[in-house]
Amino acid sequence: MHSTISYWKTKLSGWLSRSFWSRSGKGQGMIMLLTEEPGVGKTLTAETVAEKACRPLYTLSAGDLGASAGTVERGLTKAFDLARRWNAVLLLDECDVFLEERTSKNLERNQIVSVFLRMLEYYRGIMFLTTNRLSAFDPAFQSRIHLTLHYKNLDHTARRKIWQVLLSRAQKDGEFSERDLVALSKEAINGRQIKNAVKAAQLLAAPENIPLNITHVNIALQVMRNGRNPKVVNNGLTSFIESLARWFDARR
Repeated sequence: MHSTISYWKTKLSGWLSRSFWSRSGKGQGMIMLLTEEPGVGKTLTAETVAEKACRPLYTLSAGDLGASAGTVERGLTKAFDLARRWNAVLLLDECDVFLEERTSKNLERNQIVSVFLRMLEYYRGIMFLTTNRLSAFDPAFQSRIHLTLHYKNLDHTARRKIWQVLLSRAQKDGEFSERDLVALSKEAINGRQIKNAVKAAQLLAAPENIPLNITHVNIALQVMRNGRNPKVVNNGLTSFIESLARWFDARR
């Protein structure tokens, strides 16, 4: 395992060198596929690589590229050119539609996949592709992708760490105990949902002029957890809406 990590560190260092961008021909880029459940760190991986490499991160989603082979090709050509000019790491988010196995039932999508395959082969930069629950991977991509990382669902330890980091950033005075963090880590939610809950809790705390605390977080989680059941969440939702109204009134 250690030798594999060392190998990819060496390869990535070479790809990040300035001379990398002057190469031409097929297969000169580095394409990495990050797959599995949403909110478990795929985007963060690309952000971290870009930060460590001191490069900008250029992000776009599959939906930004259009729904036909022609628009996808034009969109990718523009994106690749911008990434080259900016010397950027490119993140193509939620690209399941490009990677799914081709069938005889959808010729238009087959054309899109073919265009994407061809464009990938000549890309000379560093690109991250992210997918969520890809059902059938087109075998033609196996030779185009250099590294595939499968992300597991967050466990209690990972969720606790995320809560700790985000809450410490939101409330530097340390209003959250170890008991609070352990209780929060039992919530079966992903990293993006944790981030959203912390933001919502901050909105609750702001108009009260008191430090963010576990009560604010629990109300935000209650709204998130039971948002489709007004009877269950009525009190928490009412408090949340009232806090938002006070927050906006204070800024008029």
